[in-house]
Amino acid sequence: MRSAKYSGAGPAAEVISVIDVEVPAPGPGEVLVRVGAAGLNPVDVKIRAAARDFGPIRYTDHPGWDVAGVVAAVGAGVEDWAVGDRVFALAAFPAAAHTLADYAVVAAADLAPAPLSWTTAQAGAAPLTALTAWQALEAAEVGKGQRVLVLGGAGGVGHLAVQLAAARGADVVATGSPAKHGLLLSWGAQEVVDYHDEAALAALAPVDAVIITVDDTLPPRGAVSQGTAVITITGLSEAQAAQLASWGADPVERILVAASGSQLAEIAELAESGRVTVHLDSQFPLEELAAAQERVESGRVTGKVAVVVDPSV
Repeated sequence: MRSAKYSGAGPAAEVISVIDVEVPAPGPGEVLVRVGAAGLNPVDVKIRAAARDFGPIRYTDHPGWDVAGVVAAVGAGVEDWAVGDRVFALAAFPAAAHTLADYAVVAAADLAPAPLSWTTAQAGAAPLTALTAWQALEAAEVGKGQRVLVLGGAGGVGHLAVQLAAARGADVVATGSPAKHGLLLSWGAQEVVDYHDEAALAALAPVDAVIITVDDTLPPRGAVSQGTAVITITGLSEAQAAQLASWGADPVERILVAASGSQLAEIAELAESGRVTVHLDSQFPLEELAAAQERVESGRVTGKVAVVVDPSV
């Protein structure tokens, strides 16, 4: 089968290739998935560029964590999945998963039924970002009637955080460039703010929760009051965390996404009801993985980049 491979650290076009390897076999509690599509995320390009671990996130020269496709075989003890089932998953994260290939072995517990309302490319692009958004909102204890600020609302995690917060009944404020305001409103934001407009940012009223999806960004001072939960997926410096705490933010927390088939199943139910979708910025075949990673590295992505491994799946 075909599998993406890194030869080491370096530019995407220089270190990415597609090679032939043996089809893996699922072990106990595992499923072999015929891959239709896989998503790309900033962590994919960062780990390729450095060819090393990032904390608990394991480097491997056979990349990929997001996956959507069809069950091709099941290992011993697997009862919830059968050959032919359409599935999607965040596989094994933060351990290596090797989903950018024709076939991938995935723990049965990481899988969920792929939404019928999404294309395979959408399902493949969703898991890491959808689960990150879900778990960030869980950490902030976002619920009905709360006011939530999503910084970077048009990005991979951001556009799903906007939709999932709205699905929880929250009032969503999202930042983005003016060209993306229409999209943000269509995803359920009730208020949109140009992240370059300092006056508009300064005028924001306090919110119950802030979800930070972009590097080196703090919420406007006016948006944070006593008890505002601030959740970041990118990390904060000690000085930034201390500043937020001095404003009364509680908690101030960084999260690292964890694989969860059960949470993906809940997200899939929201997708089937028309409340959550995946905006695809672009799609690339597996042979153009380098170009796909360069697109992610450009910083101009709206929504997600998908790698289509097998268009027939």
